[in-house]
Formats: sequence, structure tokens, C-alpha cells
Amino acid sequence: MTTFAKCASYERAEIEAAIAKVWDVVEPFLEPGARVLVKPNLLRESTPDEAVTTHPEVVRACVKKLLEAGAQVTVGDSPAFVAKLATVWQATGIQKICEELNVPLIALEQKGCSTFWHEGEKISLCNTALEADLILNLPKIKTHGLTLLTAAAKNLYGVVPGHVKTRLHKSHPSAKKFGALVRGICAALPQVVTIADGVVGMEGDGPSGGTPVQLGFLAAGDDVFALDWHLCKALGLPVSRVPTLDGVPEPEAAQGDVVEVAPIKPPAASPLSLLDKLPKWLVKIVGRFIWFRPKFLKACVRCGKCVKACPAEALKLEGERPREPRLDAPRCIGCCCCAEVCPVKAVEMRSSPLVRLAGM
Repeated sequence: MTTFAKCASYERAEIEAAIAKVWDVVEPFLEPGARVLVKPNLLRESTPDEAVTTHPEVVRACVKKLLEAGAQVTVGDSPAFVAKLATVWQATGIQKICEELNVPLIALEQKGCSTFWHEGEKISLCNTALEADLILNLPKIKTHGLTLLTAAAKNLYGVVPGHVKTRLHKSHPSAKKFGALVRGICAALPQVVTIADGVVGMEGDGPSGGTPVQLGFLAAGDDVFALDWHLCKALGLPVSRVPTLDGVPEPEAAQGDVVEVAPIKPPAASPLSLLDKLPKWLVKIVGRFIWFRPKFLKACVRCGKCVKACPAEALKLEGERPREPRLDAPRCIGCCCCAEVCPVKAVEMRSSPLVRLAGM
């Protein structure tokens, strides 16, 4: 089931009223004493008004409802490229919420990891997620340079331990392969129910370099793919361009205050999905002319976070101090990790001249 609730602001009373309207999605899976992992999107140390992370008032309202139902609640995430988690907890406002409600806030790796097999590859997942009776998935609705949409399914990539995310981006560089990986991760998890934060989302060069956009709703569902499908329809995004929805059939109609907002601005189109559709012999010929790479703008503060985040080791700090990031273009896999972590939106993902000429 997928359901929507209109919600125009993050005022506490309005958020709690909207959560109450969609809570019917959660209740069938919630029993007294259930171990519930609340999984917000805590990508990096951003403040709530930047629309990069799940708003703390959404987290607060959901945790309160869980505690009232007698659940054992843990809040956690595993940001991929963060040196000091405390800065993320504080900046996003999540630490304050957890302290007020007396629930633990943890890095998901804290309880160790287990592995499962995906297409012949061993993948690590955090035990905190695997051992939960229920995962309450609280994504922020945003556009994404590689996957077009990051919401219900993509937020669960966060149950992969931080350091492993880097390796998986490298071994699953195309949109199609990465989408299949995320679907495999979702299938390995216990029951997931999602409440997506779309009061204010992000459009353009998301998931961190875009622009906040007023959407005015929360959306909930007990199937991450059905929910993402309905979000695409509500936002005016083509389902066919979202790799996590590859092969997902059209779900049953959504319920509640189903919304259709003005189509949001997508990120710069990644042409990498085109390579998935071409025969291998043709990819060998034209592949080097089809690429999606970062360009560093004058706003760059030379902090080096993009270099540390690059799974392909395609970036290095060079030149006079303070050194600036330089790209080894042939090594770049177009994963957008550098853009995700940039604190000043100085990384712009751009397509190759051939792609721009062809209008792809």
C-alpha cells in the first residue's frame, strides 16, 4: 500500500498530523517490544533547511509514535564519506531529537556486519539492520545524478557499511548495475516500511548540490519500489530512467491525498545508462566518447573531501598549497560521489560533448 498526506511545513503539529494520516501503513508490522531501526537519510553534515537530510521533525514524530506503541527504537545510519559522525548528528538535528526522546543514535556498523551473495559477489550489510524486526525507512525525496531519484529504495543503500559503499560503487559503475545492486540489498533486509520526507525536497543536481523545492507532502508505503514508482509520477520523473525501478511493474493505485506537483528539475542527464543498452562491440567503439564527469567550479574550497570520496581514485590534490582537486578522466566512473560530499556545491556533473550534441 502507498499513501500520501499533504503537509505544508515542518511545524511540529502539522508534521504529527500528517504522520498520523499515513501511520496505517506502519501499524500492521508493529508489535509491542518490536526492535525497530529508524533509518533517516543523513548523507553529510548539513542543516535541515538545506534539504539534504531527513528533517528532524519527521524523525521526532515517527519515533514518538513507535515509543507509544511499545517498540524498542534505535536510530542509525552509515554515511559513506564522513570522518566525524558527531558533526553529522549535530548539524542535522538528529542528535538533539534522540537525546530528548532517550533513544540510541548509532553508526550502523556498531554491531558488526554479515554478508550475503549478490550476482556472485559477497556484500556486507550492517547487523543492526539485519537483526531488526522492522526498519522504518525515512528518506528525503531528492533528485540524484546517477539514479535520477533517491528516495525509498536508494536510502536503504545506507545499510551497507560506509567503507564498503566505495568498493561497491567501483564494482557497479553503471546505472543499471547499481540499480540491480540496490534491489538485491532491499531483498536481503527484514520488513521495511517507508515514510518519505517530501515537505521540502531537492531538485536539480541532487542529492546534495541541488536546490530545495517545496513539495508539500509525506508519502508512505510498505513496498519501496511501489512507493518510488508513485513518487516518480507525482514529481513528473520518468520511471524508465530510475535504475532501481528497472523491471518493476506498475503498482496498485496510491491512497490518501495523492499529489501531483509541478515537474521538478532533474539533474544533468547521465548518459551512462545509454551504454547499458548498446551491444558490447559498439560500446568498445563509442564508449570513450560517452561520459559523465565532474567539473570543479570556482567555489571550490580545496577541502579534499571529494578526493577521499572517489571510489575509482580518479581525483588527486595537486598544485601549490592549498592544492586543488585534479581529475584523471579515464579513471572516472561517473558515480557522483564527489558531488555528494562537496560542502559548497562546487562540483558540477557534466556530460561529454558528443552527448550534449546529441541532446542525450
